[in-house]
Amino acid sequence: MKNIFSVFFNIDRTYLTLMEVNDKGLELKFIDSTRTQIDLENISSSESVEGIKELHQMIDENKDSIKSINVAIPAEIVFVTQFPGASGMNTDELNQLVNLEIKQAFPQFNSDDFTSNIIPMEPAKDGSSMMMAAIIQREILDSIKEIFINHLPVQNIEVSQLAAHTSFLYNYPENAEKTNIIFGIQDQFIDVSVIKNAKPAYYNLLSIPSPDKIGELFEEEYNKIVEVCADQVDGAYFFGMGLSKEIYFQVWETAMAIGIMETGRLNAFRMVESGLDQRRRDYCSRMMHVLPPCVGSCIPAYHKTIPLY
Repeated sequence: MKNIFSVFFNIDRTYLTLMEVNDKGLELKFIDSTRTQIDLENISSSESVEGIKELHQMIDENKDSIKSINVAIPAEIVFVTQFPGASGMNTDELNQLVNLEIKQAFPQFNSDDFTSNIIPMEPAKDGSSMMMAAIIQREILDSIKEIFINHLPVQNIEVSQLAAHTSFLYNYPENAEKTNIIFGIQDQFIDVSVIKNAKPAYYNLLSIPSPDKIGELFEEEYNKIVEVCADQVDGAYFFGMGLSKEIYFQVWETAMAIGIMETGRLNAFRMVESGLDQRRRDYCSRMMHVLPPCVGSCIPAYHKTIPLY
């Protein structure tokens, strides 16, 4: 049996889970969150310092059970892009393409200021091959290392939307080979992605003009998705701290009107066992749609990833 400790630096606060991997799968042993946000772009702020202190206390409470930490970071601080690319491309070829994306998006920076993970995507409807790149500033990684330097080594760092993919594929194995929209709603942004045949097939980042327009945004993205990457969508799953009851009703109603019958909140704990007390089980029930990135970062990624350093 193995214990995995995950930390999700969300934009409201930092969430933590301790999972035991056993013969049955995952069992939740500990869950908590800081009261204050840890801003990875400014870890010296008073709020971040307080959040880091809380985080260290929780790690110390569990230090006898864990040897390393997996981290999920908010998609808001990561540049995710897509570009044409065939499977079998070597590292030098991928580096050239990614560096071009960085120069176009961040002309004021040097490409050495970033590190990237490349994820091959499911071919589009026209047969074209695409690659997804998650591009992270090295300063963010340095901040993460500094937070944990006197505690435990960081084993893996994942982007929240991709960690949510892993959570979905673990918790909904019957839907892994189908085409599903994963709709991550935060404070000001929405991450839209598609999992098709257990691979990413689409990604887009949307700004939220007004909360009452989110249903319309979902329908617009659905129309793009069926045009470029799938003849039909089998399911739509929603998560994120911005998924209020009112917004969930909007997107659920829109999905049902479009004809997507498998629709719901993305439950991070659907296939996770737990022996926790009732208070923490109730907390999991309330927060199941916020914590997919935290739970997903506990699980080895289903998507193939090519790291570029």
